[in-house]
Amino acid sequence: MRRIRVLPVIAVMAVGLVLAAGCSSSKKADTSTGAGGGVSVTTAPGAVTVNVTVSDTKGLDGPMTMTLTPNTVPAGSTVTFVVKNTGTIEHEAVLLKLPAGQDPGKLAVLTTGEEADKVSEDGNVGETGDPNLAAGETRSFTIANMTAAQYVLVCNIAKHYAMGMWAPFTVS
Repeated sequence: MRRIRVLPVIAVMAVGLVLAAGCSSSKKADTSTGAGGGVSVTTAPGAVTVNVTVSDTKGLDGPMTMTLTPNTVPAGSTVTFVVKNTGTIEHEAVLLKLPAGQDPGKLAVLTTGEEADKVSEDGNVGETGDPNLAAGETRSFTIANMTAAQYVLVCNIAKHYAMGMWAPFTVS
C-alpha cells in the first residue's frame, strides 16, 4: 500500500490557495463609517488612502495638531481621506486647493460675522461634512481624479486653524 506524505500535500494546497488569491480581483470594499454616516469606498488601482489625525490636548486651552500620511499623491489618484479625531473636542477636516504660491500656513483668517476666526472655504474640494467629528470619531471622504496642485487640509472650526490645525498636501 502506498503512503501519501501529508506535509508535501499541505504545502501544495497552500501554494494553490495563494495563487488563486493572487488571481482574484484587487478591488475590495471598505465600509468604514463614523457616527453621523460614512462613505463606502472601493479600493482600486490609482486609489490612495490618506490617514489624517486631528487632535488637541485641552480644547482651546492647549496645542492642536493635524497630521496626514502620506502628504503627497500622484495626479489622477482617487484619494480617500480617513480622518480620526483623537482630541478632546469636536474637529473637522476641509481640503482647500491653494492658489499658486500661497503659503498654507498663512491663509487669511476672517474677522467678522459667523465666519470670524475661520479661513475662507472658496477653494473647498472636499470635507468631512456635518456634524463635526466628535472626540474619538472617524469619518472618510473621497475625491476622484485629483488634479496636480498644492492643497491644505484645515480644521475650520473657529480659532482651530490659527492654533495649528492645518497640514499641507501635494498632488504632483
